[in-house]
Amino acid sequence: MLPENIPTVTVTARYMTPDGRPMSGTVEFRPPALLTHAEEDLFLGGPTRTTLDAEGRLSVVLPATDAPGWNPTAWTYTVTEKLAGLARGGRTYQIALAAAVPAVDLADIAPADPGTPQYVAVPGPPGPAGELGPQGPAGPAGAVHSVNGHTEADILLGAADVSALASTAAGAPGGVATLGADGLVPAAQLPAGGGAVASVNGKTGEVLLTANDLGALTQAAGDARYLALDGAPVTSVNGLTGQVTLAASDVAAVPAGEGVLLTGAQSIAGAKTFVTPPSTTAAPTTADQLTRRGYVDAVSSAGTWSPSSVGFSGWAFDPATSSANSVQYCINGWVYLIGIPLHAPTTVKNIVFYVAGYAGNSALAASSYAGLYTSSGARVGLTASLSTLIPATEGKTVICPLPTAYNAVPGNYWVGLVVNGPSPANSGPGFARGASMGEAPAGSARMPNAFIRHGRLSTTGQTALPTSFSTSSVVADSNAIWAALS
Repeated sequence: MLPENIPTVTVTARYMTPDGRPMSGTVEFRPPALLTHAEEDLFLGGPTRTTLDAEGRLSVVLPATDAPGWNPTAWTYTVTEKLAGLARGGRTYQIALAAAVPAVDLADIAPADPGTPQYVAVPGPPGPAGELGPQGPAGPAGAVHSVNGHTEADILLGAADVSALASTAAGAPGGVATLGADGLVPAAQLPAGGGAVASVNGKTGEVLLTANDLGALTQAAGDARYLALDGAPVTSVNGLTGQVTLAASDVAAVPAGEGVLLTGAQSIAGAKTFVTPPSTTAAPTTADQLTRRGYVDAVSSAGTWSPSSVGFSGWAFDPATSSANSVQYCINGWVYLIGIPLHAPTTVKNIVFYVAGYAGNSALAASSYAGLYTSSGARVGLTASLSTLIPATEGKTVICPLPTAYNAVPGNYWVGLVVNGPSPANSGPGFARGASMGEAPAGSARMPNAFIRHGRLSTTGQTALPTSFSTSSVVADSNAIWAALS
């Protein structure tokens, strides 16, 4: 597509045979060998060939030859006609296209006589109008052939022929009234009685009607029926005027069915958020009643230690029941799973272990981690490398923070643990473990298909905790490592 700054001319033409049939063929428009347009950094060359359509027509848009910026500045198109049925196929001639004439037809500029000397056809704007010539002589009057549809030799028209009233109808019965010198209809042309009013509401003479004569109210009676603008005792209701309809919000009330009753039975739907939680001093008497935390603590863990008693949100088991004479050294690359139940919504910020002893002379590798998993195997938290979190110790609660706290819903969770570096036989962190019962402790006792409390993944040689795993890949493990959440 040519740049917009180069003006163009639309060239049209139509070719037909003497008997009116459309001709066929092509017409070629060829500029000089190669043109240069310095302002647009453009070379232009080669022919533009257009084919006649089914009606023998063509239409093509070409650059104007006199546009500023061309080199050479003066050039023309060579037009070559190649038409079927002509002895030589057609003609060849030169044309120039001026930007001042945006549309031109070849029939207006092409040479009509092949013997005419060579010339360049240049379309130009129409010239000025010539002077008005002298008026010719008046022609003879035309003959009248009919008048209002009459064609007889002697035509006689009546009033009806020209849609008029006969003069005899003026002032006559059944005709039209006329006006006197005063512009009024003469009394002689008015009906009997002269058109005067004979009576008004049964009265004659000089009639004076009252409201009673018209069945209307007097001014005083009418005023008595309506209040004055300032006569009404109430001018607005809650700031509203006119025909007022009040809603509950207009009187600062709660709509019916949306308020909580102080007494009586009522069903309340939807989640409710209380600024101050509801409380009660009475112990529940049925299973569906609200109760106090003190009551729950008393009946659920009366006289026993719970995770919250020592600052945890949940743990694998009471650490006081851990083994008294052995600790857990982890095999490198195994992913251990430690089950922890949460019975209430909890924000988990830390994973906690108890390390009974760790000399630190066989350092943990950086590929040692702890993480938090849901019961479906999705990882929801991951600690930094344990090599930076577990110090040398002879007995310490080790807190491993999660970079982002996790809002846990009630359910069962696994703490994942992978250790690499130290020898699993007798070095590395000694994690607290459940009381031993020989080769097959009962720490993973469960019903079939229930949650595996202590287990591990079947794959080994791991250097990182997976982002997720299939629960079918979890196998029960006899290593009941203690862990907690806080």
